[in-house]
Parts: sequence; C-alpha cells; structure tokens
Amino acid sequence: MTTMQVNAELYRAMGEIADDKVLMEKVLAFVKSLIQKQKKARKNDDDKRLDAALAKFSSDWGGDGTPQEIAEDLRQGIVNSRTVEEW
Repeated sequence: MTTMQVNAELYRAMGEIADDKVLMEKVLAFVKSLIQKQKKARKNDDDKRLDAALAKFSSDWGGDGTPQEIAEDLRQGIVNSRTVEEW
C-alpha cells in the first residue's frame, strides 16, 4: 500500500468511530505515543551517528570528555564576530 492509500484507509476507519468520543481519544493517545516513540528513536539514531563521527576527532581535542561533551563545549564557545556594514 502507498502512503496515500494507508492514509485514506485510516480516515475511513476513523470515520466509523467518529461519533464515539472514548474510542477517538484512545486512537489519539495511541497516535501520540507512536509519535513520541518515533522521535525518541530518531534522536537515539542521531546521537549514535554523532558519537561515531565525533569519536574519530575527540582525541585530537585533548581532555577526557566524551564526544558529546566536547561537541557541546565547542557549540557553547562559538562567538559571532562578523560585522555587517550598513548601506
């Protein structure tokens, strides 16, 4: 099934229970829980990829911090010193 087909099927199924507030609240709660799980999985995946990339360079920065700590220190130390001329 394509995404559009699944979307249409979902709306058809929800249409059958649209007048039942309790069931609609359960559907909404379930969908929200799926969204939270997806966000957490994406964050974990991003963190793993970032850790792998930073681990390659973290020893070059010295210190004993984790790659994540080193990256955060670098982010905090960024200062924009560029000046923009007015016309």
